[in-house]
Amino acid sequence: MDTLERLSHAVLFPALGRPTVPRWVAEPLAAGLGGFVLFGKDIVSGPQLAGLTAGLRERAPHIHLAIDEEGGDVTRLQDAGGVATPGNLVLGRLDDVAATRDTAYQIGLSLRAAGVDWDLAPAVDTAVNPFSPNGVRCFGGDRALVSKHAAAWVEGLQSAGVSACAKHFPGHGMSGTDAHLGTPNLNVSREDLIDHYLDPFRAAIGAGVDSIMVSHPEVPALDTWPASVSGPVVTGLLREELVFDGVVITDALEMQGVASRADLPEAVVRALRAGVDALCLGAWSYGEDVRIAAAAIAAAVRAGELEAARLEQAAERIARLGARRATRTDGVDADLGVRLARRAAEADGEVALRGEAVLVVRLEPVASPAQGRGTGDIESLLTEAGRTVERVSVAGDTYNGAGMVHSAIAEFRDEYGEQGDVVVLVRSPHRFAWQEPVLDRILATTPDVVVLDMGFVHDDFSAARGWVRTYGASRTCAAAAATLLVGA
Repeated sequence: MDTLERLSHAVLFPALGRPTVPRWVAEPLAAGLGGFVLFGKDIVSGPQLAGLTAGLRERAPHIHLAIDEEGGDVTRLQDAGGVATPGNLVLGRLDDVAATRDTAYQIGLSLRAAGVDWDLAPAVDTAVNPFSPNGVRCFGGDRALVSKHAAAWVEGLQSAGVSACAKHFPGHGMSGTDAHLGTPNLNVSREDLIDHYLDPFRAAIGAGVDSIMVSHPEVPALDTWPASVSGPVVTGLLREELVFDGVVITDALEMQGVASRADLPEAVVRALRAGVDALCLGAWSYGEDVRIAAAAIAAAVRAGELEAARLEQAAERIARLGARRATRTDGVDADLGVRLARRAAEADGEVALRGEAVLVVRLEPVASPAQGRGTGDIESLLTEAGRTVERVSVAGDTYNGAGMVHSAIAEFRDEYGEQGDVVVLVRSPHRFAWQEPVLDRILATTPDVVVLDMGFVHDDFSAARGWVRTYGASRTCAAAAATLLVGA
């Protein structure tokens, strides 16, 4: 194996693809692969995950294992024995810096137990646009608030001995476009970027963050290319203006925000030339993409389009990861997340359920990693509380979804009368045009419902009998909602 082959692999971070060590990893690991990003499909249980990471490190002790564990709606570990926490929006609502630091520390303990050394979190975007798909993953819409909680989150996680990664540079909160599906437009001047827009990243750097993820918005004031492959953004803003010398990793290069502008061979070379160190290939990128990316990088060096010194610099930065040691020694606080979610949950009107039967009407958001899936199961919690629970769930493409909801509520009320309560569960419904007429019809025909709002709050549901707001759809948020609904 020559030096160029090793360097071409050292900057690559593909997905794994299965919950056991797959056969395809042998060759790239031998060639010096930088590591892997683990996703939900790789995880079955806590013991399985610990065995998987141990097996990978046995084959290649040098590798870094990364994961998107933000807590709240974006979690890989909560169903595999990890600590259950609310997300950033809850922490921002509480505005308790110590609670944010403690939450991140607890997440760090779970990651260390799982054999993961690099967390691609926290998200430090500022939710100035309520239509941002990342809204519930943000601490809020005020940059000063986001900045102080960004610093606290980084400090908490890294005190557990796990490297943090502030994302999504230069910030997603202004655009309503999902970078998984298209290229967001960040229409802000260079002066505004430097003066205030980048403050959360400046705070994370001040807190000693080990890495920063650059995503795919276009910044017209600086470049016509997405940020992840833009020299003026990565080198000009992040390296020179913010003086960041840690690891810079791309958001997934399979996302349409960049993939619609450059195929994988072009994107990896452009990103490295721009000043990126680590290339996150994506949740569905395995051996074939590793071979394509490594070959493109090596070919660019041989053709004089990419300097070998740039690869050496990137590999040196990546090698620094994993050296962090825990500086805090207190143990697991398994109940922290539930306590914080209960503090943040709010209720107006009459939210306590009156009867013994409940119909939960779920208006589902568009499935996207930017939205997060949420792990809260309100139906099971209400069943455990002694209620008879029925459910109807519709999405934007559900055939006759509006009719299903209307008929289900009418039939349920005919069956149970005053002993039947209807809970309408929504997550950021203002982002999905099809939900407005469905909600309007429910409130017009059956105002005696409770709206359980588990997303980014924008719409007003005070016309309902009761309105519960949890600022996230995690397991802890669902537990907080259930407490309010059963009147505990």
